[in-house]
Amino acid sequence: MSLIILRNILFALLLTASAHSFAQPWAALTPPQQQALAPLATEWNSLSEKQQKNFTKIAQRYPHLTPEQRQRLQERMVKWSKLSPEARKQAREKYKSFNQLPPEKREAVKQTLRERHAIKHQSATSAVAPATPAK
Repeated sequence: MSLIILRNILFALLLTASAHSFAQPWAALTPPQQQALAPLATEWNSLSEKQQKNFTKIAQRYPHLTPEQRQRLQERMVKWSKLSPEARKQAREKYKSFNQLPPEKREAVKQTLRERHAIKHQSATSAVAPATPAK
C-alpha cells in the first residue's frame, strides 16, 4: 500500500516540476525582449507559462512599433497582467463579441470609445489649478 502512495507522490512531483520547467526566468530573456517587457520585470517570474509565452510573442512586434504604440502596448501589458483570470476571461469574451459585429457597428463602437476617451482626457487636462492666496 505504501509503495502505491509513494509512486503517486513521485508522479505528482514530476508533474509539478514539468509544469514549471517551461517557464522562462527574466534573466533568460534577450535584451530586446527585456526592453519590450520591462513593465513586467518585477512580476515576470510569477507569471504563468502561458502568460509568459503570450507576452514574448507580443515582444516580437515591439521593435516595429512607433514610440506612442510602444508606450500604449506597455501600459496595456501591465493592466492585463494585473487582471484576475475571471476578468481576463470576460475581456476575451467581449473582444470575441466585438469582432463578430458587422464592420459598420464595430467602427461606431470604436468612434464612441474615442469620443469618451477624448472627453475624459480633456477634462483631466483642463482641471482648474488651485488659486494661490493673494498676499
